[in-house]
Amino acid sequence: MTANHQTGLRIERADKPMGRTRAGRFFIPLQVIKDGHPTTETNLVLTGTDTELLLAELSRLLSGGAEPHQLNPVGGTA
Repeated sequence: MTANHQTGLRIERADKPMGRTRAGRFFIPLQVIKDGHPTTETNLVLTGTDTELLLAELSRLLSGGAEPHQLNPVGGTA
């Protein structure tokens, strides 16, 4: 969740499942909230590479480590 107290905007995950676009990219449903009221929904669309980098960074943050874990590429082997 991201909040900007000056504008009253917050962006958080929408209560919808993540998925793939017709082009094979990944998407994360997001909801924009202004002054505590939902205003719109949109998707954060990521390529396979961007998704891998996001997963590695999240894994690093969750584990408290300094380096991202090595991952197998989407659709292939390392």
